[in-house]
Amino acid sequence: MSFGPLQLPSVVPKPTIQAIIERACNPQLLEPDLALDLEIADLINQKKQNYPRDAAMHIVRLINHRNPNVALLALMLLDICVKNCGYPFHLQIATKEFLNELVRKFPERPPPLPNPIQSRILEFIQEWESTICVTSRHKEDLVHIHDMHRLLKYKGYIFPEMDNQSAAVLNPSETLKSPEELEQEDRAAQAAKLQELIRRGTPSDLEEANELMKIMAGYDPEAKPDYKQQTNEELEKIQRKTILLNDMLDGVKVGEKIGVNDIFEELSQACKAVQPKIQKFISEEEDTESIDRLLTLNDLINSVLKRYENAKNGIFEQPEEKSQPPPPPSSTTSASASDSWLIDLGNPDPPQGQIQITDDLLGSNGSSSETSRKGNAIDDLLGLSFN
Repeated sequence: MSFGPLQLPSVVPKPTIQAIIERACNPQLLEPDLALDLEIADLINQKKQNYPRDAAMHIVRLINHRNPNVALLALMLLDICVKNCGYPFHLQIATKEFLNELVRKFPERPPPLPNPIQSRILEFIQEWESTICVTSRHKEDLVHIHDMHRLLKYKGYIFPEMDNQSAAVLNPSETLKSPEELEQEDRAAQAAKLQELIRRGTPSDLEEANELMKIMAGYDPEAKPDYKQQTNEELEKIQRKTILLNDMLDGVKVGEKIGVNDIFEELSQACKAVQPKIQKFISEEEDTESIDRLLTLNDLINSVLKRYENAKNGIFEQPEEKSQPPPPPSSTTSASASDSWLIDLGNPDPPQGQIQITDDLLGSNGSSSETSRKGNAIDDLLGLSFN
């Protein structure tokens, strides 16, 4: 009795992040595959480790592809990853290696009319410089984006006007987070930064990595941020915005139109955005005094938002006596008074002729006192070598 050759079940290897990115940037696609782009962003968030760097560097190489359709698809994918992947990916797009590759095809002298790919890149750099470089809790790690923006502007490139609606994704109106969420966010950022420092491997980077490991291990308890205080400060900001909106409503006259792309709308949206988080804090809080303060703030927001909606719809009533909000701490109050305001939310333990950023750029201020030597002085500071 004979049997045929034994066949072992074949194991199909999972596609790499680079292979999936290649699918998303297939030149035969007539339009971006949004579902696949979001799948790539989710994969980067889930896997972490080397995925943010591998994805960022492969995307930027495709942006310089000779086929303009591939380049435009890669730019769309880059935008989705920046807006959905958070700090670990932002850290990679802020590296000199990534930024230099991003502008590799930019000539020293800007063309009269940039091509669509160059225009899109300029739009991205302008957007990043105005959003994550300003509002990120770890903006000190994103300084090279600002450096590239300054360098391109000095070389004569004109940045297009920023699309505020698109940029709003990188400027969330809700910044209120619990102490646990803040600590978790910091730990994820520290892990991503530590991996990047070790990858670079320079003496200064390894020294910084050593200090960062001490912080992550809790070597110095006093160096640990006070996340409870940070949450409390955000609650104070919300309270001040609510009171400001209420005071502004007192000055609205009968028949006056408000709430259309103005400060009234901006403040009301900020108040509405944080209400679900405040209500979540109330449901999870155990300290009675903290619950009372949160309820008072929530009631204040509800009352002021109702006044705003009425004024927006032309309904004006005699202002009632305002309820007194809980007093925020001041620098002159005692430590015990300040602690009483704190809400107890738990106790969680280059090639030549190419634009490039160089190591000297961070120390430069982009100016020279002698007009006749201005161009050469700037290039010396930036470490550029244009012929």
